Amino acid sequence: MITVKDLWKVYGKGEKRVEALKGVDLTVEDGEFLVILGPSGSGKTTLLNCLSGVDTPTRGEIFFNNVAFHKLSEGKKTEFRARHMGFVFQFFNLVPVLTALENVELPLRILGFKHEEVRRKAVEMLEKVGLVDKLHRFPSELSGGEQQRVAIARALVHEPDVVWGDEPTGNLDSETGLSVIKLLEDMRLQHGTTLVIVTHDERIAERADRVLTIRDGRIVREEKKLEAFEGGSFR
Repeated sequence: MITVKDLWKVYGKGEKRVEALKGVDLTVEDGEFLVILGPSGSGKTTLLNCLSGVDTPTRGEIFFNNVAFHKLSEGKKTEFRARHMGFVFQFFNLVPVLTALENVELPLRILGFKHEEVRRKAVEMLEKVGLVDKLHRFPSELSGGEQQRVAIARALVHEPDVVWGDEPTGNLDSETGLSVIKLLEDMRLQHGTTLVIVTHDERIAERADRVLTIRDGRIVREEKKLEAFEGGSFR
């Protein structure tokens, strides 16, 4: 599904030059649960941002199902993200003046779905994440775990091909964090969604099909868990 070739990201020049990514090559299979593991400053968030088009690599190639993503204009990248990608962040990034239901409706409205379908799909997704009784609550009225569930519902409501997660459990206690990961796994099995999660949490890595470890802008280790990878996890 995703192929990355010789990806570099360089900030600054001269003595201030920082090589955040140094020639990264990787592939992500359709329906895979991939974790990118690494300490702070290793380049894992930079890699995620470049893969998703939030940031522009200095050089290298990124293909999504043979679409040359790195060659698209910024407008086309934005459109591609809206249709094919979902995002779950550490700090939830919910719109504070919108209810849970309205937050989940946003991706569908951006894509031009009709009002009736927007409402139906958003309610169904919030029901799947266990929040159908809190449709009209604002983010400030929800716990951290509930806010992250809203964020997951928003990320999945338009049935994207891939969901990117940047430290999705980083702001949650251990028990709530584990429940959020289980929810992502359940949603992945139901919808065949590819999950790519950046984290430093070893507990998340234990649940993945494959784990890449990144240090100093390079992938230094790959661990494939054959039981998970071959056990019907892929669509």
